[in-house]
Amino acid sequence: MNVLLIIDPQIDFISGSLAVPGATEAMDFLTRWVEQHEQDYDAIVVTMDQHPADHCSFDRMGGPWPPHCVRYTYGAAIYPPLAEVLGRIKCSHRIPLLYIPKAMSQHRDSYSAFADTIPELLIAASRIDVAGLAGDYCVKSSIQDIRRQLSMTEIHTLDEGIAWIGTPELLCPSATRQQK
Repeated sequence: MNVLLIIDPQIDFISGSLAVPGATEAMDFLTRWVEQHEQDYDAIVVTMDQHPADHCSFDRMGGPWPPHCVRYTYGAAIYPPLAEVLGRIKCSHRIPLLYIPKAMSQHRDSYSAFADTIPELLIAASRIDVAGLAGDYCVKSSIQDIRRQLSMTEIHTLDEGIAWIGTPELLCPSATRQQK
């Protein structure tokens, strides 16, 4: 089973309060990728920060980040072009589409949605293609957690569908990397 895992494709990480350099280009690439390759996947999983307004990661609460992806705000929404494609896939009922909220507790931050549990769609996967934001935080942590719990699953990155806050690094050194 092949699964596409999309990490935090949210407005605040693209053009909002915690915009990642190159995020618009990465999400545009990912949107095109999904449109052109949806038939290659048996499921799509999307993680999303859904912070309370007083989340511990926010600088005003002593954390390192500006407020971002506050639940029920515009900034927490999925990038509109990608959301449109995902909505069409969801309505077609051709493949399962799972949305996973994360970092919803005021007192606990989480770069990965998979620290404690992994959904069945990922457990059943023989291959997981990963894209999203930001490569050096949430994407990296998600891959690490999945590798820790699913050591036999192939994990590949869609490099052009990942944007970085800092310097890009090799996330899947033993994997074939996907290009245009």
